[in-house]
Amino acid sequence: MDINVTAPINSLGYGIVGLNVVAGLDRLGHRPALWPIGEVEAPEEQHEMLRRAIAQKDLFDSRAPSLRISIQSDLAQHVGRGPHCGLPIFELNRFNALEKRHLDAQDLLFVPSKWAKRVLVDNGIPEARIHIARFGVDHDIFRLTERIEPGATVFLNVGKWEVRKGHDVLAEAFNSAFTRRDDVRLILLTPNPFHAEGESREWADVYRTSSLGDKIEVIEERLPTQRGVAELMARADCGVFPYRAEGWNLDLAEMMAMAKNVIATNYSAPTEYLTPANARLIEIERLVEAGDGKWFYGQGEWADFGDAQVEQLVAHMREVHRLKQSGELRPNIAGHRTMAEFSWDATARCIAAALAA
Repeated sequence: MDINVTAPINSLGYGIVGLNVVAGLDRLGHRPALWPIGEVEAPEEQHEMLRRAIAQKDLFDSRAPSLRISIQSDLAQHVGRGPHCGLPIFELNRFNALEKRHLDAQDLLFVPSKWAKRVLVDNGIPEARIHIARFGVDHDIFRLTERIEPGATVFLNVGKWEVRKGHDVLAEAFNSAFTRRDDVRLILLTPNPFHAEGESREWADVYRTSSLGDKIEVIEERLPTQRGVAELMARADCGVFPYRAEGWNLDLAEMMAMAKNVIATNYSAPTEYLTPANARLIEIERLVEAGDGKWFYGQGEWADFGDAQVEQLVAHMREVHRLKQSGELRPNIAGHRTMAEFSWDATARCIAAALAA
């Protein structure tokens, strides 16, 4: 099948999804014609596939389906006269007028979770137009790691600096959970390429100047490849993700695929794969207006992360540390088995099947 795809190809969330969807379609024998959004960044092993997909646009079929992978306010531009299909990744439960116009203009919409489908329906998008195409994990990169190294308990958070991702409460929780006598570390891979100069430094300084700042490592530059991210994850005992809302959270899913213990908020799109058996869950009590004074100004709602949620996060981190130091911490095999069901080929297969129907 010929499929015209417009998508970013880079190391950010949308770019990783774009790359893996195009690669999955190619592996399944389809002919994706790729119009990249922005500069192309990809590992060398994907260069030949990308050259083939980009070259295919010179021979594109104007009647083939057009799939645009982008934010929900940027879905209007499509290639050709075939069905117009969007794949947005969103975190909030309400859309503004511009977003609704772009979403409603699509013949088909693909989303990664049942939660996202429900949000679209609640916002007036006809259910018949919506298809769930769950995102995957590159299992060649994010491999099972069953050995737990002795030594300090290492917590890892991956995700750009944002209130939405809970970076305002993680420092408080880490410093409440432990004392200087505890053999613990917190690593943060959190650069935000959309920040103005100095903003990321302000976030980092909150952690570095905290009472346990010497136990915290902030990695200020994006790692150039996903293999580098996987190597960092392999060093950790537990991923900690106290988000208020997520459109999927690739990093959480990838750590689970590696059988890493994880702590995560039981809300929004990650509920597609999180269970009490494969994660230590932070339960929420209610939703509140989403506002951070930077990206969100009360357009929709997200999880209220109050004192009770911070207390749960503290308790989960203390328990992971206790188990690690007593030699009782085990690999998260339940998480690994869950994520074994999630592959990018399956994502591409869902998309192709809906387009062929």
